[in-house]
Amino acid sequence: MLPLIALVAVFGIGLPWWKGLDFLDPVMVGAYACLGGLFAAPAAVRAFAREWPPSWRSALARAAKAAAYGEGIALSMLVLAVATVNVSRRGRLRLPELDTLAETGLLGVGLTVAFVLVTGWFTLRFSADAARRAARLGFLLLAAAFYYGSARLPEVALRGAALAGSVALVGCFLLYREVRPR
Repeated sequence: MLPLIALVAVFGIGLPWWKGLDFLDPVMVGAYACLGGLFAAPAAVRAFAREWPPSWRSALARAAKAAAYGEGIALSMLVLAVATVNVSRRGRLRLPELDTLAETGLLGVGLTVAFVLVTGWFTLRFSADAARRAARLGFLLLAAAFYYGSARLPEVALRGAALAGSVALVGCFLLYREVRPR
């Protein structure tokens, strides 16, 4: 719990205080909106590694809790960061571009749900270690894509959300096939 609090403090207060108004750049806000999967995937591994879900409904409940956990942390960091920018720069209220925030937020939710469902399936089908490795590879690929194409994040967010939604549907199908009674 302490490392999580430290992480939220650094990225929710420290970095925005240091960046100031530059933090409200659409790319930076978009990156924060997409952090949910980073926290949700390990929670999904833990949820599915404990015991086999007795039903499809139970599996979906576990996935929903893991996704809500990850999105809750990401949203907390983003809200705290915007509040920090406003407190550090007194004057009128400054908010990120709301249309970009909505689009990248949709992408972030899609990525989180896709990571949770695929990681849950990996955990049941193979093992918790294999799921962790697969999630790390996914994060590494996303980090590389962000590094090389971050300037385009706001303009490709909706297409990315559609792709993430497609992956989430495939993950949902795979999880269903793994859990359903045989």
